[in-house]
Amino acid sequence: MTAIQSAKWGVILAGSLFVMAGFWALHTVRITLNGSSSLPDHAYVMWGWPKAIWRGAYIAAEPPEVYAERFRGFFFTKEVFGLPGDIISHDGAGAVCVRGSCFPLALKDGKPFAPALAEGVIPEGRYAAFGTSADSLDSRYVHIGLFPIERIAAVGVAANIIPHWKELKAWADARGLR
Repeated sequence: MTAIQSAKWGVILAGSLFVMAGFWALHTVRITLNGSSSLPDHAYVMWGWPKAIWRGAYIAAEPPEVYAERFRGFFFTKEVFGLPGDIISHDGAGAVCVRGSCFPLALKDGKPFAPALAEGVIPEGRYAAFGTSADSLDSRYVHIGLFPIERIAAVGVAANIIPHWKELKAWADARGLR
């Protein structure tokens, strides 16, 4: 094979890989904007396949049944701290802990907002995922619980590639674009 033929096949292969990656991205990749203060980042690049979930990944999950009506059309986006086999425990103040990270319960009228997630081992196919703010609706509460793989729509990483939505709104308001 000559150098020209090798270069030709190299370009064809590279082009084919680029096109396949583009189709995969168009089919499965999405940008998720953070609409709350429960996580520190502005945006997340998420993909629906493959669902390889690791500690530190961000997940977009369908809301639990208790919140399904209230959050219809929205996903709970949280950071994964606990994987199957990890142990959920409570510290002396009642915070839910996994692998050295503890998440205190939000208080309402001096009492916990809701009961804490029970202590125990995270079963196969479930993940403990949390937000960073004290009032985040996440795995620390029994009515949210562990996120089952079946309800996880996408997995991803933080990507502050665009400004926070409040900054975009302020910019649009300042220019009379609303």
